[in-house]
Amino acid sequence: MGLWGKSTSAESRPKWLGDDGAQGASGAKEDCHATTAGWALRAGTAASGNDNTSAQVEVIACVGGLSATLGAANCLSADFTAGEYARAETFDIVLTFDEAITVTSAAWSADQVISNKAYFDIDNYGPTDMASDGGLKMQYYSGSGTNKLTFRGTIPNTAVAGGLLGHGTYTLATNGSSAMVDGNGTAVTEGDLAGGSAIGGPAGNAEIFGNAITKTGSSVMTEETKTGSSSGTAQVLVGVTTAVS
Repeated sequence: MGLWGKSTSAESRPKWLGDDGAQGASGAKEDCHATTAGWALRAGTAASGNDNTSAQVEVIACVGGLSATLGAANCLSADFTAGEYARAETFDIVLTFDEAITVTSAAWSADQVISNKAYFDIDNYGPTDMASDGGLKMQYYSGSGTNKLTFRGTIPNTAVAGGLLGHGTYTLATNGSSAMVDGNGTAVTEGDLAGGSAIGGPAGNAEIFGNAITKTGSSVMTEETKTGSSSGTAQVLVGVTTAVS
């Protein structure tokens, strides 16, 4: 068992896999997640030998009942594409978990309604005072059955040129009949993904957004502290700005 373990730590994943941002002999740790049969490699990756993302995952280290042993699935990291986003454009954040997640959620909608959806909030800060000029409801969009879930929001019509996106907590939640469960049927822990009460990371007690927290598979940080041109400060996503059109 020296080559893998059965705890929530990143080190428990098969050691021949590369750390975030690196490909090991047979893939990357960020693409490996726990199942009821053991550690599995996400379908559709180059190392899986199958470009079909809907294919059955490949179990690469057999550990019976692993997902039950680990307990509730944990959110490990976040990724997003830096750039300028205009009013009414969509913006995605991909959350990576240590287990494959099955999501029950109403279909994504551009109207920001969260009824019966899994979601979290993001603020749109004005560059002058760093006060919120509106928000994005980052609703579940895709990825059910994998360990990578995409959440999508719409840039509000109140966005201004040079605006910034960020939040103090990025609280992951479900509304109404929506649900997120792992392969063992255990509900995903809901709560803050940043701040002093964060529930992310392998042990469920760490931030996945922060000035010293990297994006999934990257050396780029997720957040930085920005000061407004006249007043105020806020934690914002690195490299993401808004525009009027």
